[in-house]
Amino acid sequence: MSDAYTLLAFGGAIVALVLLIAKFKVHPVATLFVIVTTLGLVLGLGGEKTLALVTEGFGSTMSSVGLLIIFGCVLGKMLELSGAALRITEEALRWFSGKKVPWAIALASAVVGIPLIADTVVLMLIPVVSAIAMRSGMSMMRLGPILYIGAYVMTSLVPPGPGPLAASALLGVDLGQAMLYGALVGIPGIIAATVYLLTIKTYVAPKAEYVDHLPAPVPVGAAGGAGGAEDTEQAAGAEEAPGAGEAAATGGTKEAAGTNDAEAPRLPSLPLSLIPIFTPILLIMLDSYAVDMVGEKSSLGGVLSFLGTPLMALFIGCLTALPLFGRDWRRKSTLNDLFEAGLKLAALPLALTGVGGALALIIRDTKVADGAADMIRDMGLSPIIVPFLVAAAICTITGSNILGVMTAAAIMEPLMAGLGISALAVYLACGTGAQIMKHANSSGFWVTTTLSNMTVGQGIRSIGVASAISGVTGFAILYVLYAMGLV
Repeated sequence: MSDAYTLLAFGGAIVALVLLIAKFKVHPVATLFVIVTTLGLVLGLGGEKTLALVTEGFGSTMSSVGLLIIFGCVLGKMLELSGAALRITEEALRWFSGKKVPWAIALASAVVGIPLIADTVVLMLIPVVSAIAMRSGMSMMRLGPILYIGAYVMTSLVPPGPGPLAASALLGVDLGQAMLYGALVGIPGIIAATVYLLTIKTYVAPKAEYVDHLPAPVPVGAAGGAGGAEDTEQAAGAEEAPGAGEAAATGGTKEAAGTNDAEAPRLPSLPLSLIPIFTPILLIMLDSYAVDMVGEKSSLGGVLSFLGTPLMALFIGCLTALPLFGRDWRRKSTLNDLFEAGLKLAALPLALTGVGGALALIIRDTKVADGAADMIRDMGLSPIIVPFLVAAAICTITGSNILGVMTAAAIMEPLMAGLGISALAVYLACGTGAQIMKHANSSGFWVTTTLSNMTVGQGIRSIGVASAISGVTGFAILYVLYAMGLV
């Protein structure tokens, strides 16, 4: 079988993958299974060997990442339902005031977005952000996308989000390195996207359902955003609605929820809210970087190595989240029902990751990787650009950054050796590429656009452009690290 035929079959499989998901709306798991099986048959593996490889690839991937994804999703659900995410947001808003409020939103979104997917962060916190917009006169065309972009970047690059967790497992990347370098590459992207969003001068008022119960009315003269039907430029060219002034944007969280002090649910403290997020990260980092210094065979090194194993670290993170529920931590609703909710959330990432592992094994066994690597070298492309473009194409066409980072990792894993590029570099390239770009085929785009009271055009100008900026900025940082030989 010629290399040209092999590469043509591989290229056709990628095109079919994208078309089935994006155009014909076939479920990604079913699509991946069909593509993997068909590719094996077309490349002459035969039915029996193809199915054996699919089973082997799925099983080996699940054995390495299955429980990690489950514990990561359970931890995210615990932070969501306990009110920890809201507490983190409240505290961030207390640290910033006036025109610095957008940076508080970006910070809170980035922290909460480590264990939670971006759509969930927006659904949870949009009432708070809407109240801030009304009280400060800032445009929802700024604040809504800022709320989304912080979590979006982190859930594309930093475990234990399901996409980065699966991609790091598929590529064999040390989880401590994935966390450290993912944040190093992602944070500049969040900053660049936020700076861009703060330049938008169109005023969009928050949705009435989020602010009608608040005592202060929306400033007169800020029309044009109530229905989100058209853009309105402000006379002063600033983000604030006419007559809004520099009202304090803190302390609006209770009003945003429509409650007063007497009836507002009691939120956990900030330290309790942060411990479940940063405990697993700290343990994994200690295993990755501190064990070598103290010696793996020493007593301390053995303990750190055991506790810092990603599986153990994430489970400990779940345990440290139990105090967030106060006395209710012993109830069935916490110990059983909440875990089941996390399992339901983990089902799709688990299935996608398993079939993605099968795709990687098929590509490796059929020698597609060797031919593709030779073609890329002959074209003179820098190897680091390839996973970035693959992930960007998948995300832009399918609308899913999680699918983009996982599928790109599965495609690129067999190519790494031939291209002479490290697993960490491929992982980061997939994570930055998978941020490009959000538009009308994405659930996150629609959630943020609709709840921020924006039109589709306003959503593309804000969310779409900001997601492209975050991805390109992150890749630029990665390219510098790659050129310096640091990844």
